[in-house]
Amino acid sequence: MRNPYVTGAFVIGSNHYGRLGLLDHLLHGESRAYWVVGNRRIGKTSLLRQLELLALDESRLIPLFWDMQGCRSFASLGNYLADALRDHPDRFEPLGLSPDVLATEDVLTLLTTFRRQAMRSGRELLLLGDETEVLINIARDEPEIMQRFHRELTGGAGLRAVFTSTRQIYRMHDVCRDWPTSSFLAGFDMSQTLSSLELESAEPLIIQAQAPEGGHVQAGREVIEAVIHATNNHPFLLQLLCSRLFQEGSLRPLTDEDLCVDPMLAGFFEYDFRQLTPAGRQIILAVHKAGSIEPAALQNVGEDNPADLVQHLHDLESSGYLRRICGRLAIGNLFLSNWLSSAAEALDYVPPSQVSQTAMRTVFARQQGQDVDSLVTQLNARRARLVELEEARARDFLAVSPQVLEEIEQLQVETRELRSLLARRQAG
Repeated sequence: MRNPYVTGAFVIGSNHYGRLGLLDHLLHGESRAYWVVGNRRIGKTSLLRQLELLALDESRLIPLFWDMQGCRSFASLGNYLADALRDHPDRFEPLGLSPDVLATEDVLTLLTTFRRQAMRSGRELLLLGDETEVLINIARDEPEIMQRFHRELTGGAGLRAVFTSTRQIYRMHDVCRDWPTSSFLAGFDMSQTLSSLELESAEPLIIQAQAPEGGHVQAGREVIEAVIHATNNHPFLLQLLCSRLFQEGSLRPLTDEDLCVDPMLAGFFEYDFRQLTPAGRQIILAVHKAGSIEPAALQNVGEDNPADLVQHLHDLESSGYLRRICGRLAIGNLFLSNWLSSAAEALDYVPPSQVSQTAMRTVFARQQGQDVDSLVTQLNARRARLVELEEARARDFLAVSPQVLEEIEQLQVETRELRSLLARRQAG
């Protein structure tokens, strides 16, 4: 029996485990524009490819996978989109597109025509964008055309967009700060974070329950539980560890050597660590140093505001950096913990995050999954800060600084976002 675990490519069909609720939400949710953020090797490409596969079974959807990696300009985005179209011309035959349209490499022309033709035929173009971090520099260099692109992506009927990226995409909030229109990320549902698998999906992956007859892997309960504890159900780490343990159709018990961090894995961890804000890094390092820690003990680490700490902890847990064991915070998985131990000295020299604290606060205000008490705490903290700044503006009047005015505007946006999210949570 060959080793069935996939560690170097995307997975679809019977090799794709879990994410059923998320897949259904992205295919049938009320929004028509979604942006899913996740760390490297968490399964972003597999998610998009599985959406493509599922959409082929739905007559109303016409899926198109768009890999943007390597794009350096808006024109090159069109080249890549046209190439993706040429790979699957049969999918677009029902739309009756003219040869001139099919020959163009202009993004706006292609999307506008596709959307209108799909809408007229009672169908939807499902646009699946991968490696979308390239849009950050394009938005910085070509803001006007990117604003038109944004309007087309979020324009409504006929087009459903699902884009994925790492946390680096949060830089877009800073790049678009001076746009006369909304940020490029506005209009996208960014409430879903791609993280570890659910337990009910992780165990079937370990034993390859979806494999054809004769392809299942034998594993004792102790081995399964040890794999789950070591990886925290991270899909790539699950496959990697199981691949190391695989012997003639079964999984042997773990050893310390099985949890070693090779250079490839170290590169992934370092890249993800670079995307964190200074506060996020300090929290992770404090948790790692303690082994496990009560959340309240982190009050003076990274953030002075209790609401900001709540937001950071929620973000770090949903991203898999941290997990809770018996109510205490610990590092998200043993591979990450081992990397932190081996890279401790070098972490002081990791370049600072390029994402501003203002951008991260915008992200936090739009995240789902936080309990009502947490949202109330965050909302009250922003209201209190707004009162302070409004008093300063009234006192200084004409001498008020641009920084104060900018923070007032930002807090007003965050307050509206939090009120809306709180109302939805209380209604649900």
